[in-house]
Amino acid sequence: MLALVSIMILFNSPLIRLDYSPATDILIADLSASYEFYTLEVQEALSTIAKYIRHYDVKNLLMDSRKRVIQIETERYATIMAEYIRELESTRLQKLARLRTGNTDRENLAKTMQEQVVTAFQMKTFTDMEQALTWLQLK
Repeated sequence: MLALVSIMILFNSPLIRLDYSPATDILIADLSASYEFYTLEVQEALSTIAKYIRHYDVKNLLMDSRKRVIQIETERYATIMAEYIRELESTRLQKLARLRTGNTDRENLAKTMQEQVVTAFQMKTFTDMEQALTWLQLK
C-alpha cells in the first residue's frame, strides 16, 4: 500500500474511524469497525465525516465500508446518501474514492449517485485501497 505520511487519528468510535494525512490531504473514513448499521448510526457517521471535511478543509476522501451491513430500507438509504452528497458538495472536497462493497443494491446506488447527484467533486469506486489512494494523490 502507498505510504501516507504522518497520519493523524482525527476521530475514533465504535461506528467510525477517521485518519487524516495532511501531507496528501487525504481523509480515510473507515466505517467497517462494527457489523450492522442502522439509520441513526449511518446519519451520525456521515455527519461526522462531513464535519471533519469542512473543519480540516479536506480535498480528498476515501470511504471504506466494505464490511458494513446496512439495515435500512433501500429508499431511505438512497435519501440519506443524497443528503450526504449534497452536504459534501457544500465543502471544498475535490475527490471521493470509495471501496466496492460487493452488495449489488449499494453499488447500484453508488453508481446512480455518481452519475446523477455528484456535481461538485469527482467520485470513483475501486476494488483495491492502493488504487484508490493512488487516484486520490493524482493532481
